[in-house]
Amino acid sequence: MTGESLRQTLLVLAAWEGMPLNYSTIGKQLNISCPAVKARVQYLVEARAAWLLYPLEVPSAGTKTRKSPKLYLNGSAGSLLPGTGTQGQGESRFRSRMIRTVRSLEASRNASSRFWYYGGYGKTHVELIAQTALKRIGFVFLSENRYNRWCWSYCKRVFKQGIIQGAFVLYPGHRIFFAADRLVVIPGEEFFKNYRRWMNACLGSSRKLLLRMVRTYNTTHARNLP
Repeated sequence: MTGESLRQTLLVLAAWEGMPLNYSTIGKQLNISCPAVKARVQYLVEARAAWLLYPLEVPSAGTKTRKSPKLYLNGSAGSLLPGTGTQGQGESRFRSRMIRTVRSLEASRNASSRFWYYGGYGKTHVELIAQTALKRIGFVFLSENRYNRWCWSYCKRVFKQGIIQGAFVLYPGHRIFFAADRLVVIPGEEFFKNYRRWMNACLGSSRKLLLRMVRTYNTTHARNLP
């Protein structure tokens, strides 16, 4: 790619970050063919300017999953865009930052871990799954300073289907909520600060340990709780 075509491609793909790629629509936006779009995406991945998050295929679940991967730009790609093109605000940027952070921390904790996302064609889906050596841990991200109750029911359904064996809902609030043996709603910053501790507790399926960690945190930060 030439410098100008690279810049145009990054500008368009930045708007698609965190969404399943529609190569046909992207091709129309860039005025190129679908194969050309796929070639450009592959070029960015090989240049480590971007990475792809693929859907987890679960044939036994009885529901279709999105077939297209989601694209996330790395920091090196941001320097090629004018102004603050990749530093936009909003829900998609919040989720992209959460996914990048979790992926980085898990890759440092266990280099053999793999990453997926799961969901049908509705709004509810597990936005990141960390496939560890022991279990699949799912992550849902909320940009609001509170939790939505659909997270509980949805994550529990995914538990029953055997798609994931533990889940964290990360949000920018203060309180930690404990719903099941391996389902916790937790502030993102607290989770990142003690990543190994929370992951090890969830992987160990220790209800007592998780409950003790939740109570300790909520007691310590009681002054910040609504």
